[in-house]
Amino acid sequence: MYYIFYKNKRHIEILLFLCYTFMTFMKKIKKLLRELRSKVTIVFIHHGKVKPLKFNFSVLFLFVFLAGWTGMTLWAGFISGKHIDYLTVKADNKIMKVRMLFFAEQIKKSRDMLAQVKQNDDHIRSLLAMDSKRIIIENGFGAAGGPTPVESSALSMLLSGKIDDVSYQEISKQSIELLEEYKASIKSYSEVINHISTQRELFRCTPSIWPCKGIISSPYGVRFHPLHRTNFFHRAIDIANKRNTPIVATADGVVVFSGWMSGYGNVISIEHGKKYRTIYAHLEKSLVKKGEFVEKGQEIGKMGSSGRSTGPHVHYELHLNNRPINPMKYLSSYIN
Repeated sequence: MYYIFYKNKRHIEILLFLCYTFMTFMKKIKKLLRELRSKVTIVFIHHGKVKPLKFNFSVLFLFVFLAGWTGMTLWAGFISGKHIDYLTVKADNKIMKVRMLFFAEQIKKSRDMLAQVKQNDDHIRSLLAMDSKRIIIENGFGAAGGPTPVESSALSMLLSGKIDDVSYQEISKQSIELLEEYKASIKSYSEVINHISTQRELFRCTPSIWPCKGIISSPYGVRFHPLHRTNFFHRAIDIANKRNTPIVATADGVVVFSGWMSGYGNVISIEHGKKYRTIYAHLEKSLVKKGEFVEKGQEIGKMGSSGRSTGPHVHYELHLNNRPINPMKYLSSYIN
């Protein structure tokens, strides 16, 4: 019984406390409402003969007015800020697309330049006969290259002024393709340069010029020996002229012998590389020494009649892979 009474008493106390709290809150609300209903007078005084203007407002009206004005100001600022951001982004987008158009135009110019480079490359290759690297004379001597019709159409669209139709992906694709074409051109030119270097090296070490001026007094092959009075195989060509006629190296190389040899008289032997060797015999005198590097066309001696000889001439031998071959196959033209 006591427990039940105590429990009910606690409930009553809590209920009374809540009622008291509610009544206190309502009194404060009523007091606040009375304050808000109170009037505020705003007077505008003119420094002339015009009567002062009086406006009476309740505090509640002023509060609502200021709250509404502040809210509208904040909302207007928010909306205008978003609009300004939109305009800024839109302007930036326009500028970016204009730049893309400019970039597209530069790509087109670069493509045109690469097309010219390809044409020159094919021209050079045709002159060098580099068929092993690329088939170049399939459609005649005219060169082909440049963008495909699809690429040209895309670039024309980019340059037509339709800024909103500009595709970032297309620009990126064009840039990548241009880079690949540039790499291919660099590779092609490297091949051409290597080919030219190889051909130049081959030209410099190939005995392809005449060792001196004169006439051929004895050709390569079987002949009648004027001293021994018998037929034998002549492994060289004899070029006759006046004594002391300049003798030149027929290719770049290193002198491997310069001195006297039985039957040949004064002899010069030159190693040219690519397994070529030349021999110049019956010289009046030698102007080079063993181990000396000589260039194609450089004077190396004077024509004479040393050794077994019937008159001034040069005995010119050409060896390939340590075997004598006919020098006439390598001489470009006859020098008289």
